[in-house]
Amino acid sequence: MKLLSTNQKSLFTILLFSVMTTSYAQEFTFGPKAGINIANISFSGSDYSTKSLLGVYIGAFGNYEINEKTSVQPEVLFMTGGTKWTYDFSDGGVIVTEGRAAAPLSVSGKIKTNYISIPVLLQYKITDEIYAEAGPQYNLLLSIKQTINGGSEEDIKEYYKSGTFGISVGAGYDLDALVAGLRANIRYSRDLSDMQKEEVGGGKLKSSMIQIGVSYSFSK
Repeated sequence: MKLLSTNQKSLFTILLFSVMTTSYAQEFTFGPKAGINIANISFSGSDYSTKSLLGVYIGAFGNYEINEKTSVQPEVLFMTGGTKWTYDFSDGGVIVTEGRAAAPLSVSGKIKTNYISIPVLLQYKITDEIYAEAGPQYNLLLSIKQTINGGSEEDIKEYYKSGTFGISVGAGYDLDALVAGLRANIRYSRDLSDMQKEEVGGGKLKSSMIQIGVSYSFSK
């Protein structure tokens, strides 16, 4: 009997990592964070091309200091993302109207996603102001919708997994000189598992994001 799905195992692994690392915490801070996402979804289908879509994120974090240089930071974020895609027919087909060939046949669309993302990041201070971070991330899919050639929006969640496992890497800068507790951050995250749970037109899909934002820390 299968007790846990792959997604449940991934989430359990992230939570276990968080508990193990925070058990050594010496200091705890927490607070809100928000920013923009430069999102994209890669298609394995060679006839598809994609472009980034601008989204946002907002959520909260807890930061557990292990020592002067190292801390672990679990987060819960609401994120919007997606991609713009174009499909060019590989056979070079054209639309013929009244005996005249029109432009090469292509289809374009837009996918919009909403996620709850749970990253757990190990942070290391390079200097007093600059830190680097990396760690696993679980993305819980709330909604995924698509429009084709500017038509009506279609809910396509039934074709996609409820969650994906990924990884995040980034860096940040403490802005205490401006406002105590304020930080600026840039981060790149990418799915390691495919988004789709059955065959879709674009082949295998993986989501990625560049996140740029700020956070504010409160002390416990």
